[in-house]
Amino acid sequence: MRRSSRHFLIIPFLLGMLANASAKDAAELTTPLLAARERGAFGSVDGRAYAEGQRGGAEPTPYPAVSVLLLPRSEDFEAEMEGIKASYRDSTDAFLEAEPRLSAARVAYERSIIDAGGGQLLLGESSDAAGAFRFARVPEGAWTLLAWREIPRAKRPTSLKPSEARRYKTRAQVFGYTTVVFWRIPLEVKAGEELAVRLHDRNEWLTGTREDRRVPDPNQPAPQQGQSGSSPR
Repeated sequence: MRRSSRHFLIIPFLLGMLANASAKDAAELTTPLLAARERGAFGSVDGRAYAEGQRGGAEPTPYPAVSVLLLPRSEDFEAEMEGIKASYRDSTDAFLEAEPRLSAARVAYERSIIDAGGGQLLLGESSDAAGAFRFARVPEGAWTLLAWREIPRAKRPTSLKPSEARRYKTRAQVFGYTTVVFWRIPLEVKAGEELAVRLHDRNEWLTGTREDRRVPDPNQPAPQQGQSGSSPR
């Protein structure tokens, strides 16, 4: 089976498997956090995302547009993510499948929380131009901070002879890739207290790649070598 076809099979499989987690398990995660929210027991999370200075005393370089999520902590979700990380260096296919698998696992877990009535507990922010982000009202309890930074890179697809182009005109080609850097940090939020979180180039959790693999549009010119595209969500 080709790698691109395998991607389309893996993601629906993971979505179905994780979305079928019992409502009881999700309720056990959300009930104490919803109770804390109801009684007004909030803490806060103040964060920055940046690359540390390369030389002594150099100013850090902020990371803008980092997506940051706070999710109710789940042992099953943590184990799923660790399982993906444990094997993602085993082969080229495993490496290219890691980012889609992590995204599928996250979406399925979010769905299970929403189905259990805990949609208010899915907290999302994005770092600003200075790399700063803040969650002002976080219910007291156990959370997982999951963040990612996307770095797109475009490339010119492999040139084909006219005869090959006609023969393989429906074959997908790689037009580039997006490097996705992940951070994952467990948090214990306490009412009335502020947690400081720092996401930087020395505490990254995993770096994966998402290919831009698609069938060429004959009416669309190929991108120039090294040209960067916009960062997808």
